[in-house]
Amino acid sequence: MSTIVELAPVRIESGLLEGVRDAATGLCAWRGVPFAAPPVGDLRWRAPAPVAAWGGVRRADRFSPQCTQPGRPSDSVYAEYSGVQPMSEDCLYINVWAPHEPAEQTNEPLPVMVWIHGGAFQQGAASNPVFVRGDLARQGVVLVTFNYRLGPFGFMAHPALSAEADGASGNYGLLDMAAALRWVQRNIAAFGGDPARVTVFGQSAGAHGVIALMAAPQARGLFKHAIAQSFGLNPTPSLATGEAQGVDFAGGTEADAIATLRAASADDLMQRYLAQSHRFMPIVDGKFLQTPLAETFAAGEQQRVPFLTGWTRDEGSTFPAASSAASFKTHLKKRFGERAAEAEQLYPNTSDAEAVTSSRALFGDSLFGGGVVAAASAQAAIAPTWAYHFAQLQPFKKGQRYRESGDGDPAAMLGVFHSSEYPYVFGTTSVLDRDWGADDDRITALMQGWWANFAKTGNPNGKGDNQGLPHWPRFEPSEAGQSTEPTVLEITTEPAPIDIPRKAHLSFLR
Repeated sequence: MSTIVELAPVRIESGLLEGVRDAATGLCAWRGVPFAAPPVGDLRWRAPAPVAAWGGVRRADRFSPQCTQPGRPSDSVYAEYSGVQPMSEDCLYINVWAPHEPAEQTNEPLPVMVWIHGGAFQQGAASNPVFVRGDLARQGVVLVTFNYRLGPFGFMAHPALSAEADGASGNYGLLDMAAALRWVQRNIAAFGGDPARVTVFGQSAGAHGVIALMAAPQARGLFKHAIAQSFGLNPTPSLATGEAQGVDFAGGTEADAIATLRAASADDLMQRYLAQSHRFMPIVDGKFLQTPLAETFAAGEQQRVPFLTGWTRDEGSTFPAASSAASFKTHLKKRFGERAAEAEQLYPNTSDAEAVTSSRALFGDSLFGGGVVAAASAQAAIAPTWAYHFAQLQPFKKGQRYRESGDGDPAAMLGVFHSSEYPYVFGTTSVLDRDWGADDDRITALMQGWWANFAKTGNPNGKGDNQGLPHWPRFEPSEAGQSTEPTVLEITTEPAPIDIPRKAHLSFLR
């Protein structure tokens, strides 16, 4: 058990704050700091409101609850990542880590890395062990994580809500992200961070949030660099679509329907949500997101910030697969029409087992790989851009071996699955009970070095001495959105530039 040492209070805009130092890591931490008022009662489904100031010294030694959300199956690899955490609608809190106390800092302020967690906008938390029990801040950065509203709390649109807010509703979770970044601009200097050198980074839904922030006029100037892991440009539903789903969920168009839902408890609202088929996501509300993300990027109207992005080798392996070869064949015919035969050449289904593999590959190519390449191609036209393909397998759980029957280690059977880069970026391999070795230590050193260099300089190679890191070439797409040279970095124990993986598959889908 590591020893916790209280830190001297720091003053932020809302009052004095007392953090702690973990004697085992040496890192200073301020946990559970409010960046907006609790979004409960009448503040449910409204833009984040200011924090009320407090008197005296507020202790910041424990994490806040995560946003109320569905549970995870206990055997899911994501349950292994997230652990069991309390939940509450009162969730808008931020956490900060620094390599030393602000009073001890003698050099210039440190670059800041602001993490946006994933979870399909339905689940996740800023306090997942795989994010918060590592050592990324020891790379000379200030690390920030925060919660945002999820599911029905964060993304329900409705005509009555739009009428309350000048014609726009639904993107409350995105508004939370922008509010957290504004809090960083106003307060991070108190922790030794540089508000002029903020890198926003996220994965999956968090990467979707990064892309949205790059496109949103309200987020201009809130960050200098952006990293989007395992998500890029994909279709964005309209306000009309979001409002129609909200009317169905609320059971009516009137303001009274919203008043009834505001009076419901968070748990009752979640049970109502789980009983229906709609899953609320970011939309083009006409205010925060003024046009579909792909259109904004195609026009070059997103922020001109250095951009780092990529995806994993087996993105689709943790998602539902086809039940049989026959059902997958029917899906291909329905989706691709006259091009179904061409699709079958790329995604074969001569057996049920092959159909399972192909359906997961199609899902990964469609939702992740293709969107990442599209975003990288669009951003490379206006700003320096780097792209990666993560191909490092995680080791087995201790004492377990892979078994073809499927009853072995879930993660080992998923390949290089969606989110499998987390432990390396955050330096949290020790949090997971796996047979980590020297290769994993090397991947951790490489990824933390590249990510920290990018936060410090806007270039994963850094400036001058690259500290022994292999060179990462800039992504250079052709007019067709495909690289003419091998400028995607494959991240393994021996990193090297490669051509865009599965280029024929991604070209077909485009």
